Amino acid sequence: MTELLRSELKEKMAALKSLYASRHYSQCAKFGELLLSEKHDETHPLHLAHLSFYTALAHDTLAREATLKNRWEELRLAESHYNAAILALSPLQSPTQCDPWSPNSSTTSPPSPYPRRRGSIYSNRSAASSVTSLGDEDAYQTSATPSPKRESRHERNDSAVQESTVSQTRAHAMPTSPSRPQSAQQFYVTANISSFVRLIESHVSDVREQRSRTASVPAVHFMVPPSRRSPTKATARQSGPLSDDGEDSAMKAIRESRRNVSFRPRFDPTRTQKLCNEALAELAE
Repeated sequence: MTELLRSELKEKMAALKSLYASRHYSQCAKFGELLLSEKHDETHPLHLAHLSFYTALAHDTLAREATLKNRWEELRLAESHYNAAILALSPLQSPTQCDPWSPNSSTTSPPSPYPRRRGSIYSNRSAASSVTSLGDEDAYQTSATPSPKRESRHERNDSAVQESTVSQTRAHAMPTSPSRPQSAQQFYVTANISSFVRLIESHVSDVREQRSRTASVPAVHFMVPPSRRSPTKATARQSGPLSDDGEDSAMKAIRESRRNVSFRPRFDPTRTQKLCNEALAELAE
């Protein structure tokens, strides 16, 4: 991975962390999935693990805030991203590996944690032990009915080869192993990665517990009831054609009651005018 791509990835990871810290969980989940879709073979496992971890955290938080309908899907996505983070860290957990593989490596896939150990064992074998082991294998293949004595001799030869291999490995490993600054750094890196994996595993167990609780809760489906007619209108429509005679009689009764109402008589101003004229006549005298 070039320096430009590495710096861009670091900036994107910082933006992803800031989205989660600012509680923009939906944007954080979408942005994390976008970054994971853009990964390639040269991406460092630690970068992949952090991207998967923050994406899983966003889905996990959304699952706790979501309704029962969307909770199961969010928990499923969170568990899948947590497992992806653990899988990305698996090549870096071997204590026998000298250093985590660098993103500048020319390999297109993460290396196995075992090739260095195998190389140190088999490269230090002597020519005699190699010839002896090959001769033993040929003897095993060519003999159709081996006798018990010959079989015990082969067993002794195999055990001798194994003991010589182990002793040679220890003898060669003693002067080359004590690179104290590098071994201490590797020790701390392995310890930090192991603690990170344990943290992710605790999140996975919590998510699985939440999924079991969600599965035990009965699903609630809100169904829209079919459109129904108003009971008042339905009653009026049903009783309308059947009660025409009753309606006519009711209207006649209302009209008759209105006719029999006794209204208050209107105001008559003649008496008031007579009193006013008499008062004016007295004042004029």
